[in-house]
Amino acid sequence: MLAGEFLRFLELHPGLELAAAVSREAGDLHRHVAGSVMASDAATAEAELVRRARAGERVAVVLALPHGESARTWLALKAELGADAERVFVLDLAADFRLRDPALHQRTYGHAHASTAEFARFAYGLPELARESLDGRTRVAAAGCFATALQLAAVPAAEARLLDGARPWVFSGITGSSGSGNEPKPGTHHPHRHGNLWAYSVGGHRHEAELLQAVEPHGYAPALSFVAHSGPFARGIHLHAALPLARPVEQAAARALYAERFAGAPFVEVLTEGTPDLRTVAGSNRAALSVHVRGELLTVLVTLDNLVKGGAGQGLQCLNRMLGFPETTGLPRSGLGVC
Repeated sequence: MLAGEFLRFLELHPGLELAAAVSREAGDLHRHVAGSVMASDAATAEAELVRRARAGERVAVVLALPHGESARTWLALKAELGADAERVFVLDLAADFRLRDPALHQRTYGHAHASTAEFARFAYGLPELARESLDGRTRVAAAGCFATALQLAAVPAAEARLLDGARPWVFSGITGSSGSGNEPKPGTHHPHRHGNLWAYSVGGHRHEAELLQAVEPHGYAPALSFVAHSGPFARGIHLHAALPLARPVEQAAARALYAERFAGAPFVEVLTEGTPDLRTVAGSNRAALSVHVRGELLTVLVTLDNLVKGGAGQGLQCLNRMLGFPETTGLPRSGLGVC
């Protein structure tokens, strides 16, 4: 699904051209994309990549693979490219290079990394929190969908040392069926999903590791309680964060803190009133936030499209920074609305 979304946005991008697409499925891919996207076999695509790189062209490789396969695929391509690999831009939409600590990666994903030496080469791709760190980089790992919502909700307050790290930070999130990938599963079957709601990963969600990595430089190592839910819709994430305050703060001041933090972010909207919903952000690369204070709790609500701001759109946003294009190129800010 992420690959299909990336191809959809690629059609709108004036500076990028699709050279080859490799898929586990043969033939005509992603029929929702105008024109024809035909799958190349891996050997043909690899040969085209090597040819273009050695000819001095600017080449980008986008990896939209299951976790664990991205690292192996890139290592094989890197070996084939040799010294030319240094001129190739690599964007990973999976989790293989998101975590800097190999031990944390193994605890989170249950397997050793294929090449821990590559960890340091990849920047973490959540532009709103570290925009300049992506400029000119040749390796970026885009943030995960829930991880994006978790960080947008908590990191601004953590940066301001507004939160109590000795008490648990509690999150609850609902995602659509597209968050489960493209392959049919019992939990994504429409008769089961429709009119239904259930929790999963109650004992801990792997995207918590990305939040812990983000707040650790600010002196936090909080206990996290994040429960994810599967909702009866296709796309979108609605996240509720209940964060303990270290000191009293007025709601207006808390909201102003988030508004100032994201003032230069074209894809983050901090609402002046009300709460965010899915309909207004679905189909867009925009995240909507509302900030509330009740007693000793800071409540932040976040909505975003898991396939766009939580996936392919965020990846293209990162790639734009890497290649020197304006950050918004090829990306929609408007949602689908009432459609």
